[in-house]
Formats: sequence, C-alpha cells, structure tokens
Amino acid sequence: MILEFILLGFAMFAIGISGIAASRHFVIMMLSVEVALIAATLVGTAFFYYVSSVNILIFLLAVWSVASVEVLSLVVFYRYLAKNEVSMDVTKLSKLRD
Repeated sequence: MILEFILLGFAMFAIGISGIAASRHFVIMMLSVEVALIAATLVGTAFFYYVSSVNILIFLLAVWSVASVEVLSLVVFYRYLAKNEVSMDVTKLSKLRD
C-alpha cells in the first residue's frame, strides 16, 4: 500500500514539473507548483509512516504553510495583473518595470 502512495506522489510530481516546463502562463505555472507540493506531502507522509514513528506534523505544517502563502501570493499577483490589464505570459512580465 505504501508503494502505491509513493508512486502516485512521484507521478503527481512529474505532472507538476511538466506543467511548469510546458506553459508560460503565470497561473498555470503556480498551480503546477501546488501539484508538486501536494505530491511532496503525499510522498513525505508515506515515507515517514513506513520508515519510523516520527511525528510528521511539523513537516506537514511547513509544506501546507508554504502552499497557503503561495496561493495567497497568486491571488494578489493575479488581481494586480488583471487590474493593470497585463498579459499573464511569463515572458512578457518584464514589461512591468516601466
């Protein structure tokens, strides 16, 4: 059962990394990072459960806090870009300096 969770985590991580590599849209890239963080949580939980009885709560809280900060920054940055009618293409974000 643990092996299936680890394989699922690695598959989800691969999907997240391919989403980052395949797209230049800011929102899709941020959501792909979220998928990779969920995969890291899944693999970490399965690994710590299998290896030892160490309390994994600190690890999970760290991953979830990073994920929640990322979602909040995504919403704020998206609202900023939408308000200024800027393209969501990452290659065009350098024009914000002007």
